[in-house]
Amino acid sequence: MRRLKFQRQSVDLALIGVLILSMSLLGVLNSPAKAEDFAGEIVTGYNAALTGAFAVGAGQQSSGVKDYWKMNNHCITVGDKSYKVNVKIMDHKSDVSVAVSNYHHFAAMGAVVVHIAGTPFSVAAKPVAERTRIPMTVGGFSKKLFVPPSEYVFLHQPSYPGAVAAEVKWYKENVWKGSGKMRLGMLLWDNAYGRASDEDVLYDYLREDLGIELVPTAFFPTAAKDYTAQLLKLKSQEVNVIYFQALANQYAMFCKDAKRLKVTPKTDLLTTYWSLNENFPRLAGDAGNGAYGMWQYYVAKEDDNPSNPEVVKIHDAMEKYHGNRYWGISYFQGWLCQHLQAHMMKLAIKKYGFPITGEQVSSAAVDMGPWDWGLSRTFSGYRGGDRLGFHEQRIFQMKQGKIRVVSDWVPEPAGFLERAPWVVGK
Repeated sequence: MRRLKFQRQSVDLALIGVLILSMSLLGVLNSPAKAEDFAGEIVTGYNAALTGAFAVGAGQQSSGVKDYWKMNNHCITVGDKSYKVNVKIMDHKSDVSVAVSNYHHFAAMGAVVVHIAGTPFSVAAKPVAERTRIPMTVGGFSKKLFVPPSEYVFLHQPSYPGAVAAEVKWYKENVWKGSGKMRLGMLLWDNAYGRASDEDVLYDYLREDLGIELVPTAFFPTAAKDYTAQLLKLKSQEVNVIYFQALANQYAMFCKDAKRLKVTPKTDLLTTYWSLNENFPRLAGDAGNGAYGMWQYYVAKEDDNPSNPEVVKIHDAMEKYHGNRYWGISYFQGWLCQHLQAHMMKLAIKKYGFPITGEQVSSAAVDMGPWDWGLSRTFSGYRGGDRLGFHEQRIFQMKQGKIRVVSDWVPEPAGFLERAPWVVGK
């Protein structure tokens, strides 16, 4: 009897072992692709302001970077082969010297493309990109990125001065009701981001093409906490509208100061990208009502529909990983730079085979034609020397505490681009 009992226990253990082995095999078959399933690995870099003065929205942006690759199984697929993408993330701390140092670190890691968030940092790192032959995608804009022209710099939005021209033109034609010349004051952040709009060709376009009267452009320090002096001066100059260029926190403070000094609602306020985000109504309170801004991507809630599958995918990721389908607009910036880099790397592999180098990624991107990337109405690509990708945006406004779209897509005006051919690589 003891021997029979022992045999039965042995059979039971064997069956359990088979069951465990079967479950293990099933787990392997159903698990995400593992290293041995990839045809190779590609390293990229994300050089971001996770801390410091430019860190507004940085957490959401870096989450957008990570979540893009989670949603795409950490790989790109070309033909019947998949390649693992290993994104290295480094904080440049809103410090130009650190941004440059980080770029050298990415080069040492073997990165084939690097994203830099922030205009001042991309300008400083441009020579490094050219020396290392590792292209950069840029969240920002500056003439210095385009003059002299470079085959290692790629943006994914319209120019800042072109955006000013577009918004002011739209405002004059659709909102302005005054008599005589519209009088405009511009107040810009005193750094490469704000000064990117301090262009004579822009002022010439506004004066000569639009017939607008300009008061001298004013600048404010990067760490400004109060705009009383600037607003009182603009008020004394009897401007009808003020264009302010900084980020959401600064724009909110500016709106509060404008309300306190009774500049608004008589004088309207305009701003560029990045300011009218989901935090702005809370930061600005009632003072934000009536303020205008712009977005260059499909960031409105109504854009989250089946006709925009890439946008739906972004919101799916926000909901899956952060529990809120509309977690944050800055998330788009992290996602879309990876979406662009994935496309560039796929083009390089198709053109050159694998492995690829930064120089080959750049070469493939330089020849990139129109692409339906799904994040704005158009994407014209980079072929022919244009390094912006597309040239239109929509105007938004805060009304009753909510950010709303108030225009169709508004292009960078042809008159401005004729005055600034370097914007489109001519």
